[in-house]
Amino acid sequence: MEDIHELFVKFGSNAKVWINKCKMLLPEIDRQKIWYKKGFGSIYEYAAKLAGLSHGQVQDALRIMKKIEDKPALLRVAEKKGLGSVRPAATIATIETQEFWADKAEKMPVRTFETYVRESRHVTTFDQKAIQMTLSQETADKLEKIKGDRNWEELIKEFISLWEGKKPEKIRNAKRYISKKIEKYAVNKTNGKCAYPGCCKDYQVLHHSERFAKTKEHDPDKIVPLCNEHHKLVHFGLVENESQPPEKWKVRSKSVKNYFDRMFVKFQASAP
Repeated sequence: MEDIHELFVKFGSNAKVWINKCKMLLPEIDRQKIWYKKGFGSIYEYAAKLAGLSHGQVQDALRIMKKIEDKPALLRVAEKKGLGSVRPAATIATIETQEFWADKAEKMPVRTFETYVRESRHVTTFDQKAIQMTLSQETADKLEKIKGDRNWEELIKEFISLWEGKKPEKIRNAKRYISKKIEKYAVNKTNGKCAYPGCCKDYQVLHHSERFAKTKEHDPDKIVPLCNEHHKLVHFGLVENESQPPEKWKVRSKSVKNYFDRMFVKFQASAP
């Protein structure tokens, strides 16, 4: 059984390599109209019958190759890891920045790279944000009474504190397990969502902004709920202002990893 499984994995891996090579030949096949000269009705029919490629796969390959054909650094990564690995950067990379994006595409898992490209498009620092609400007269009157002489920011911060609940004590010399009290406190701060600015995904990981492997502490103020992609970006050293509250975080262009981040990335790369 294991021999058959290993053969299947081997053949499957080889199939992906050869399919990718076929995809990367499509622009030249289209330019020279080789599909027409060989008696096919379209490049889609040619690719489907000779390589089993769907209409969508052909379109996607032609689109990506058109964007990166003048960027040899991205072409090298595409040849090595497949066209899908450079897809996220196809529309953002320039001839001047191709080496930068190629380096990220080669080192990062595809989904993490997608997240990094998306965040790089929307790096904005918000010092203030206006929120408009429509309230009934009764609710507005009650809020005015509760507010008293305080400003609205102070009142909202008090409501947030009540929502988050009483902050648990920091646990020192801790084991890896995070107590339910600290977990609940951390998760309540984002209502179960990823804490990265603008991300609406459900959280999947509780991240220590001060590495647990270094401090051996569970500090409720430094435990942040994150989705898997933003968690990986943090450990790739690509999130700025990590020592500050998450609303101040933003992606950086240059990776800055400490020892524990390097160990994390190495472990991720070696995971099956």
